[in-house]
Amino acid sequence: MKSQNSPEITDALTATRAFVGVLRAEELFSWAERFEIIVTNLETGKTAEAIHSYSNTKYTGPGSLSDIFAKDEKAFYSAWGACSKALRSLQRLTHQSSGTGENFLR
Repeated sequence: MKSQNSPEITDALTATRAFVGVLRAEELFSWAERFEIIVTNLETGKTAEAIHSYSNTKYTGPGSLSDIFAKDEKAFYSAWGACSKALRSLQRLTHQSSGTGENFLR
């Protein structure tokens, strides 16, 4: 089992915190709150819950992240891309290592 201090969790935390900062700078507070839940779950060792929250986030279509017109598009898309990449990597690692992702990396 990986520890809460694994490089994958550190990367996911760093990228998700940065994305929350960009979301707040863009005054997208409800989106920031959704990603803060992911940060909190990662910080408290609830990796499966963090991945579940990430997986249930709407990324395309009306009312989704892709529907946002950011003031600083470069920062927004860069942070979103880094966050998504880190969380997808963590998700793949979790599912590969445990079969279901439950309780791995706790």
